[in-house]
Amino acid sequence: MPDLLVDLETPKSDAPLYQRIADSIRADVLAGRLRRGERVPSTRALAKELRVNRNTVAQAYDQLVGEGFLEGRHGSGTYVARELPQANFNARGSRTGQQKLKRVALANSPVPPDFYSHVLQPEDPVPPPGVDIDMRLGAPDISAFPLRQWRRIVGNQLLVPRRDRMNYGSAYGLQELREQIAAYLGRARGIDCDHRNVLVTCGSQQGLWLAASLLVGAGDAVMLEDPGYMGARSIFKAMKARTVGIPVDQDGADAGVVAKRLAEGLQPKLLHLTPSHQYPTGATLSAARRMELLELASSNGFMIVEDDYDSEYRYEGRPVRALAGIDGAGAVIYVGSFSKVMYPALRVGYVVAPEWLIEAMVGLRWHIDFMPPLLESAALAQFIVEGHFERHLRRMRTLYAEKRRVFNAIMDEYLPGVLPDPIPAGGMKIMLNVPSHLTCKQAFDRALDAGVRVYDQSVCYFEPELAPKTLTIGFTALPVETVKEAAHRLARAWA
Repeated sequence: MPDLLVDLETPKSDAPLYQRIADSIRADVLAGRLRRGERVPSTRALAKELRVNRNTVAQAYDQLVGEGFLEGRHGSGTYVARELPQANFNARGSRTGQQKLKRVALANSPVPPDFYSHVLQPEDPVPPPGVDIDMRLGAPDISAFPLRQWRRIVGNQLLVPRRDRMNYGSAYGLQELREQIAAYLGRARGIDCDHRNVLVTCGSQQGLWLAASLLVGAGDAVMLEDPGYMGARSIFKAMKARTVGIPVDQDGADAGVVAKRLAEGLQPKLLHLTPSHQYPTGATLSAARRMELLELASSNGFMIVEDDYDSEYRYEGRPVRALAGIDGAGAVIYVGSFSKVMYPALRVGYVVAPEWLIEAMVGLRWHIDFMPPLLESAALAQFIVEGHFERHLRRMRTLYAEKRRVFNAIMDEYLPGVLPDPIPAGGMKIMLNVPSHLTCKQAFDRALDAGVRVYDQSVCYFEPELAPKTLTIGFTALPVETVKEAAHRLARAWA
C-alpha cells in the first residue's frame, strides 16, 4: 500500500478540506503516481496521518468513488479504480482529440486566416510600436456622439415602470422601433414599407446570415462583388455555397457580366451588392445598372441583398434612392445597421424584406438569440422620435465631409494621383492608389514607419494576388487635426 503525499498547504486554496484531499489524490492518479488497482490507505489511517477528522477523508473518498477514480471492495478496502475515466485520465489523448476537433473546426471555418487583421480589426487593437495614428476603417467618431441626450433617454427607459421591458419580447423586435425604422427609411432612402416588413437584428451581419441560411444551400450559386465585403463572402462559404465574382468598376457591379453568366446557364439564388458605396472601392452603382439588375433578378428568380452599410454619409450630389426603393417585384432584401451612425457597441441592425421572408427569419432566429435587446431598442426608438437621430446624422455628415476635405486636399497637393479618380461621393474610407515607385508592401511599411496604420484590402478580391496597388484609410474616427497630420506623414513617407 503506497503512502499518500497529500499536500494541504500548497497551493493555497479556499476549497473545503475534503475537496483539497480529493484533488490531491486525483492528481496522483492522473500523473500515474497511483496505479490502477492499487490499494489506498483506509479513511482512519489517512485521517490520522493528516490530523483531520475521519469523516473529512471519507467525504473525499466518496467523491472520488463517485467520479470513478476509486472503488470500494467489500471487506477489503478502497482501491484505485481498474477502469479509470478515460477523458480525465488520458490528458494527452484528450488534448490530441481536441487538436483533431480544432483542425476540423478550422477547416470548416469560411474565414481566411488574415480576415480579421485586414477587414474586421480586433477590439481595441494594439498598434505596432511607434504607430500613434490608426486610420481604422468604418469606425465612427464616438467623441461627437450626443451622449447627454442618449444618457437621459436610456435613464428614462429605466425609470418607466414597465416590467414587460424586462421580460421576453417579440422575435421581430420592438414594434415601436420597427415603426420608426420604416418611417425613417421612407424619408431617407425612399423605401415604401411598414413595420411588418422590418426585422430588428443584432447588427447587419446577423441579417445577412439569416437571409443566407434560408435561401442558400450547399452547392447553390451566389454572386458577389469582386472586390467585395469579406463578411458576406464568409457567410456564403459557411453555407457551402458556390461564390461567383462579379467585377466592379467606377459604376459599381457590372450588370453586363451578370447577364452573361445567366445566359451561360448560371442559376444563382442571391446577388450581394453594396450599391450606395461599394465595399471597398466606394463606387456608386449607376442608375442604369440598378434598373438592369432589378430586371435580371425579377425575370430570373434570384434575390438581391442590398447591404446599405454607410449610405447616410454622402457628401456630394443628391442622395441616391435605395434599390429597395425602386424594386417593384419584391426582389430586394435590404440590410442596414446603426453601428456606423450611432456607435458599434449598440449592436442594432435591421432587415427590410417581403413579409414571407421576415416570418421565415423569425422562425430561424428562435434557434439563435430569440430576440434583440428591448432596453436599447426602446431607447433608440425614442431617440429617433425626438429628432436626435437625424440631427446627429446631419452633424456627423458635416464633420466627416470636413475631415475628408482636409485629407484629400493634402494628398492632392503633395501626392497627385494617389486619390482615386473619380473620388467617391461618400463613405467612411478612401481607397488610395499606391505611388508607382512603391510596392504595396513598401507603402504599407513606410506608413507604419511614419506612425500611421493603413489597411491592405487585397483580401477582398477573389484573386488577391491580382489586386491593384491600393491601400485603404479610414478618416471618420480621428479628430480633424489628426487627419491632417496623418495626411502629411503619408505624403512625406510616400514621396
